[in-house]
Amino acid sequence: QGAPATAEYFAGWEAAAQAYNSGNGGAWNTATANLRAQSDKFTDSGKVELELAYNALHPLNLALAFYLLSSLVFAVHAMRDSGASWLYRTSAALLAAGAVTHTAAILMRVEILSRPPVGTLYESIIFVALVCVLIGAGWEARKKNGSGLLLAAVSGMVLLCCAMGFASEDTLQVLVAVLNTNFWLATHVLCITMGYGWCIAASMVAHAYLYERAKGRSADTLFAPVKILSLIALLFTAVGTILGGIWADQSWGRFWGWDPKENGALLIVLWLVWILHARIAGQIGRPLFMAGMAAVSVIVALAWFGVNLLSVGLHSYGFIDGIALGLSLFCAAEAALIGGLYYLGRKRAA
Repeated sequence: QGAPATAEYFAGWEAAAQAYNSGNGGAWNTATANLRAQSDKFTDSGKVELELAYNALHPLNLALAFYLLSSLVFAVHAMRDSGASWLYRTSAALLAAGAVTHTAAILMRVEILSRPPVGTLYESIIFVALVCVLIGAGWEARKKNGSGLLLAAVSGMVLLCCAMGFASEDTLQVLVAVLNTNFWLATHVLCITMGYGWCIAASMVAHAYLYERAKGRSADTLFAPVKILSLIALLFTAVGTILGGIWADQSWGRFWGWDPKENGALLIVLWLVWILHARIAGQIGRPLFMAGMAAVSVIVALAWFGVNLLSVGLHSYGFIDGIALGLSLFCAAEAALIGGLYYLGRKRAA
């Protein structure tokens, strides 16, 4: 029964059950009073207060509002004379406020739940959103040309909006037994989700390259950043996939079972390896490489959400439904957009 305090607590429940079954009102009152007194030993009042504050403040909604305002202010800045530096500074300040609020929200969740930040699909989305925001903010701190700011604000806004669709009434949930391990949540899960974030960042920059090329403008300065982003994405997804296999071996007795979720993770790794090696070997040019990296958004979406629609495999805790149409439309729209931009860019370059 664990520690002595726990054994005493269980004994109190046993006494309450016996009193209830025997109809002894006096013993029941005594047992329940003792249970109430003992429960204080197992309740962290600080975490209770923190959870109440989290539910009252809705910090992720606040972060979403900051990202939205940052995007709007930056759009106004982009449409006006670039000399309107106060608009740029305002947009950057709003982004910083959103990032701080977003980070605080995730840290609050970590403290409340006493585990790493990602354990559910909803949590993976809000965490990937923060990864993208921090990547964009880091880029902006180095380039100071607005591109990183736009990447951060838009990715944070879109992903937090997406997270709302997966938010249950109570997002601070107790995990299923197979996931209740802080070590693997802090290694495998965080590696994979950080890989998602780097993939999305690389895809967004690749989209920008294709757009600029379709407009007849040079965008070669974006090639090196996309290559770096894709290499980092490959590192995180490959390491995360290997760690997932080790966890699967410990939990289910096999390293790899061609489970749809495992295949999805492998698909991202293979796609990145294929695109990178094709470019390094000179088999594809920069535009096609960028188109392939832009399409990694589709690969990530299929691995992240699509495989859960199959309801097949041991990752049953992640099964979802009701998003097949939305996912299909996203993939079709991305294919049309990437193909169209690539064709226009090629036509202008001819």
